[in-house]
Amino acid sequence: MPITRKALPPLLACLTLLAANISHADLQVLDNGQLGQVTGQSGLSIRLDVMSRIDRLTWTDDGGNASLRNIRIDNGCLSAADCPNGAGGSFALGPAQLGLTLPVFNVDQPTLMVDVIKNASGVEQMVLTLPDLTTINDQLIQSGLPAQRIRMRVAADMYVGESSLGSIEVRDIVDLRGTLKVWGH
Repeated sequence: MPITRKALPPLLACLTLLAANISHADLQVLDNGQLGQVTGQSGLSIRLDVMSRIDRLTWTDDGGNASLRNIRIDNGCLSAADCPNGAGGSFALGPAQLGLTLPVFNVDQPTLMVDVIKNASGVEQMVLTLPDLTTINDQLIQSGLPAQRIRMRVAADMYVGESSLGSIEVRDIVDLRGTLKVWGH
C-alpha cells in the first residue's frame, strides 16, 4: 500500500514517538564551572501570563521612602468596554497576557526571548528581546484589521513617605519593539 501525503504526518509522528522510547536522556546537575563550559545555546523563550496583587513595594534611601501600594497586575478587563474581543463580546478580567498569539496569522510571540550574543568587538552580551507588536500591527492595519494589544494593566497608588501622589495605571500596549543588551564592564 503506497504512503499518501495525507498519511505521512501521522506516520512521522508515530515513528518519532517510537524513536523517543528507544533513546533515553540522562539529566545531571551542573555546577557553575560545568555550566560555564556549555556552548551552542539557542536561547530561551518565556511566555508569562500574570495576575497578581502586591500590598506595598517600597524604596528607601537616606531615611526617606517612595512606595507603590495596592499594586494590581492583570489584563485590565473590568467592563465590556475595556476589552472588546472583536466579535461583539469582551474578555473577562484575568491574567495579563504579555505575549501575543494570533493563530489565524501564524503569530506566536513570547513575552520575552533571552539569548547570549557576541557584539562586533567580541564581547558577550545577554539580549532580552520584546515581542515586535509594532511590525505586526503595521501589517494588520495595512490589511484593514484592528491593531492587537498586549492585554495588561499595572495599576498602583504612589506615595512619598505617607503622602499620596495619586495613582498610576499602564494598560493596553499596542506598539512595542525592542531589545535590551546587558554586559559587564
